[in-house]
Amino acid sequence: MPGAKLVKAFNQLPLKVLASPLPDDVRRRIVLVSSDHEDASAAVAALAESLGFAAIELGKIAEGGRLIQARAPLVFQNLIKYPL
Repeated sequence: MPGAKLVKAFNQLPLKVLASPLPDDVRRRIVLVSSDHEDASAAVAALAESLGFAAIELGKIAEGGRLIQARAPLVFQNLIKYPL
């Protein structure tokens, strides 16, 4: 599609996990964002933040996109604690 910009986000966790309630000691769930276009990445990160997630921009798809695809438990637990 002419003018389209690809952003990889919201796909590291199944919908069931994304929609599930957080444990009491966790403030927000992480959403990893990666794109070759900084403006598109920032827009999707802002969307994630507005939905209550903690967005982490990982850079270009060739770099950050690989981390999003990782199958390590640390990446897929995707829970982050923030001090009050």
